[in-house]
Amino acid sequence: MIRRGAHRDRGSAAAELAILTPLLISFALLMILAGRVAGARSTADEVAHAAARAASMERDVAQAEAASQQVAAAALASHGLRCADFTLELDHGGLEPGGAVTAALSCHVSLSDLSALNVPGSYTVRGESTAVIDTYRGTP
Repeated sequence: MIRRGAHRDRGSAAAELAILTPLLISFALLMILAGRVAGARSTADEVAHAAARAASMERDVAQAEAASQQVAAAALASHGLRCADFTLELDHGGLEPGGAVTAALSCHVSLSDLSALNVPGSYTVRGESTAVIDTYRGTP
């Protein structure tokens, strides 16, 4: 026995799949974008912390700035955050014992590989951290 209404549903699954596939792909790309941005922000904070800590260990301003730049570049590479360029601003306060060093990092992260979402070509992430200078360390 053949039912008359059964053939009306034929092909509906294929049509639903054709409609939903682009939406599912867009949703997956949005999740990748959100994950990449959140990871980049977290990494920027970690790199800023490493730079501030390296600067707080030095005894003079020139060495502190050089150490923080070197540590920031190495930390960015080790975390796999590819910055088109980055800037590191250091507030060292004269490196006085008991003071603090603050490092602020800005990094331009490329998003060009997610062009299907029409996102801008790059995104700037910022990270900041402060490290305390040991109160009992000797002066230079």
